[in-house]
Amino acid sequence: MKTAKKYFSIVLVLSIMSIQSMADVITCEGVLGNSGEQGASLVRLEDGVTSGFGIVCDRYGSLWDRGGSNLNRYAVDGRLLASYKLPKVQVDRNSDMIALIGDTLILRLGNQLYSLSIDAPAGTEVQPMKIEANKMSPSSKDGWLIASKGMDVFLVNATGEKKPVATLKKNPEGLIFGPDGIICVVVDWKVFKVVPGSADGIELIAPVPGERPLYLDGNWYGSAWHSTLRRFDKNLQPAPGVVLGGNSGSFIGHVAEQSEVVNGRGLAQISPNLFAISGFGGVAHLLEWIGADKRFEPIRRIGSVQVCNAIGLDREGRAWCISGNWDWKDSPSTPQHWGVPAPEKVFGIAMMDSDSVCGYGIMWGKPMVMFGKMDKELRLGRLDSQTALPKEAVAAAVTEMNKKRVLLVLESNGKVTAVNINPDGAYNSDGAPVQLITAIPVKEWTSLASSGKDLLIGAGDGFVIEFAKDGENLKEKRRWNSFGQDNADKFGAAIWLAVDSGKLWVSDKTRNRVVCFEIASGKHLAVYGIADSAGTEISKLNSPTVLAARGTRAVVYDSGNQRILKLELQDK
Repeated sequence: MKTAKKYFSIVLVLSIMSIQSMADVITCEGVLGNSGEQGASLVRLEDGVTSGFGIVCDRYGSLWDRGGSNLNRYAVDGRLLASYKLPKVQVDRNSDMIALIGDTLILRLGNQLYSLSIDAPAGTEVQPMKIEANKMSPSSKDGWLIASKGMDVFLVNATGEKKPVATLKKNPEGLIFGPDGIICVVVDWKVFKVVPGSADGIELIAPVPGERPLYLDGNWYGSAWHSTLRRFDKNLQPAPGVVLGGNSGSFIGHVAEQSEVVNGRGLAQISPNLFAISGFGGVAHLLEWIGADKRFEPIRRIGSVQVCNAIGLDREGRAWCISGNWDWKDSPSTPQHWGVPAPEKVFGIAMMDSDSVCGYGIMWGKPMVMFGKMDKELRLGRLDSQTALPKEAVAAAVTEMNKKRVLLVLESNGKVTAVNINPDGAYNSDGAPVQLITAIPVKEWTSLASSGKDLLIGAGDGFVIEFAKDGENLKEKRRWNSFGQDNADKFGAAIWLAVDSGKLWVSDKTRNRVVCFEIASGKHLAVYGIADSAGTEISKLNSPTVLAARGTRAVVYDSGNQRILKLELQDK
């Protein structure tokens, strides 16, 4: 009898071990979109999207730029080194500026100049210099920079001493130290040399090379939209002209757009062939000068993903977010590929069986359906004609209604708008009205996911809600918000969904985790993150929201950490 009990115990233990060894786990395959990756070096752009205001490289080799409402200091490899407090003033994307005088940073913010030592402790607030300035130069010369108040142009040093230069007949649009340290101003989109005592006080040199011009390392630079950066020689002649971006205007051909630069706010030189550019949306990039081609190549992204309301993933592991995509193998600091002009809003992205993207958002104030495959630029189909598509939404899904391929756009109140789409995901026409019929009213919807012709699942008030087609409408057939008996097995108040290859992925924002299920059986397969434990380590999530899945892979926006995690479901 004892032998039998012993044998039964051994068999039971071995059976349990066997079951455990066959269980699935979710592993993290890395981070996208946050050059700091994890921990103390994780990049954060605080308190809303705010543009860069220029960029400087100090004698330690670290880079400084605005990061949301803070001033951020970065290592060249993209890690966040420290953050500093900026005054709460109205942001001016055109005139806000940063420059360096020796070891002192000078900032123009809210018509005032501020200073900060590069050796100041993290968290220090920049100090007002009590000098009013409408404009400031992006660089200094012999311990002085140029500033202006109205038509009065003057020099300023790190201690706040001022020297008058000239009073112009018009307010300058820009101030620059040009070749040989000459003081230059931009007036009416032309560059002038300041000549005190002359009739007009200025002498024309040439048309301005672009917005926020500067003279650096023997060349003039100017920025424009579509990530355009132009380079001119010391005499303001093209050398060769456009050296980054330029996917716009009358150019005949194609130039890749690094859409997160958008319209550069400033440029800094780190080494002979390495530069840093400040982006319009607060994300900076390192640029390598390719001398043989006379152009810049973005080689490192410095920043985070501050906002992401929709994300897509194809079978090759390409992840789309905001205005470009990343490959599965990419590192946390890899620049996006195949950039397009960023829409104002992207509410939802659905992946079609063909692996084409079909997403919905707002572009230049109009409804927009984005479509195409991620092996090249997506198409942004802005709708100028009348449409029932809403100006606000929370999710989108592609399914089939009455034998027609449709994109369903879901609003937070549960209203659904259907549009007929072409095989590539492009908008075709408005569809018939569709209603979500639920057993119990839902206060706030967050997500909608589909797979094939029949499977459609939504998320609202923390519940997974499964639907069946009921004529022109969708009727609730089941809802659930837990996968076990313990409190730890219950979802929080806000969840997002992704469906593919027979699996349902649930991003649980409130409880800081991602849970994967087998749809056919309802079986809970695996979880990533620790319930109710937020953190910045790779092993933890902080308020995860939108996600996308393809096969055994998923990507999730870890909103509290402003990064995207690559997850993979694997046998343990």
